[in-house]
Amino acid sequence: MRIERKVGATIAVLGSLLLAVSGAVPALAGNGPSAGFSHVTGFRFAGTANVTSTGLAGWVFGVKAAASVTAEFKIPALKCTTVTRGVAPSSAMLTGSMTAPNVNVASVLLVCSKGAAIAIPAVTVDGTETNGTQAVHAGDLMKATVTTTATTTIATIADLTAGHTFSFKKSGKGAASFQELIVDTAVNQGTTQLPVANFGKISYTKCAVGGKAIGIVTPRTAVNMQTSGGVLQILTGAITGTGSNAFITTFKHA
Repeated sequence: MRIERKVGATIAVLGSLLLAVSGAVPALAGNGPSAGFSHVTGFRFAGTANVTSTGLAGWVFGVKAAASVTAEFKIPALKCTTVTRGVAPSSAMLTGSMTAPNVNVASVLLVCSKGAAIAIPAVTVDGTETNGTQAVHAGDLMKATVTTTATTTIATIADLTAGHTFSFKKSGKGAASFQELIVDTAVNQGTTQLPVANFGKISYTKCAVGGKAIGIVTPRTAVNMQTSGGVLQILTGAITGTGSNAFITTFKHA
């Protein structure tokens, strides 16, 4: 089954999350003007196992009124060629109504541009994105968190690595959540979805929804990313770890 416009009763649109990058900055450092890249994750959550999407891979949860979604991951060393490619590890939460969801995301956009790897921290609250200028390095341990209350929603991307630490966050109006995601998402350049960057593997740890380890959170769905022609691009692993709070995504094909 492929997740596209409507599957099951729950609607979830992560829309177009603009992330500005510059091909002129040093590898894995973020600043400068927009180069036309954007974050894309339009899909519907089915609530069943073994689904696929052309825009993302990871774990999707359908917990109503969860107060938070959080995960930690290390920035992989991209294997870049001259082809422009991308991927964006993220924690995300959809709040408000299923017919008109508010998009809230904490992420790092990873792009191979002109043979160099670029990383930019970005947060989106209520559909409005702000990009950070902090440098992000391969091997850095990041924490991506979105929290919400009746009055305030906050998206935070933080670098936990000694010597590289920062916390970048934005807040907006609050609303109850109805879907939470810990996912790798595709990246667009203009209206064209980029091939997936060869990231090897991304290990997500300390993953939680509403303060609970994702292994005990229901409903939940594992999503693999594949092309419209059925070519597997990112494989999502099972939930593991002594706390049932970890999983791995694996690059398979651009």
